[in-house]
Amino acid sequence: MLAKSMDPISQGVAENAIWASITAAAKTILGLLGRRIRITSPRPQETLSGAEPLGAVHCYPVHGTLKKLPKGHEIWLLTQNHLDGSVLPQGFFPVQYNGHDGTWMGKISGNGRSPIKVIAVVAPPTSVEFFQYFQKMGQLREYQFEPLPYVPPECVNQDSVQAKLPD
Repeated sequence: MLAKSMDPISQGVAENAIWASITAAAKTILGLLGRRIRITSPRPQETLSGAEPLGAVHCYPVHGTLKKLPKGHEIWLLTQNHLDGSVLPQGFFPVQYNGHDGTWMGKISGNGRSPIKVIAVVAPPTSVEFFQYFQKMGQLREYQFEPLPYVPPECVNQDSVQAKLPD
């Protein structure tokens, strides 16, 4: 905790700066160890393909790599609204991880406006519980999901790509 003599705004700015430094250091270490998650498909600015029906919308496959998935962690895909930064965890199809060759595959809903930002995260147990709660609440509300304001900060191992929805 920072000194009590700081005003709340300065304290918030300082705490954000500290958290950003910790996150940057963690990403650097993961990169050096070769344990960063990567999205390999779609590529930046690529139009999503391989559509499958999902109710009134379509879903699209997303592929990537990760050398090792830590115990108790899961890979989750999220889509981010390019206007307000809110995110929707994509839990309707759990990401399938192949530890033998370090690849994974998941699916995202193509609901929304183009472009679409796809985020892949290695979620620690507390984020997994949070995403599962998000899914449960959306299902209880007849599949009306309330977007999350941001990706949980503890999901430091992440990759993202901006893609286009087909016309």
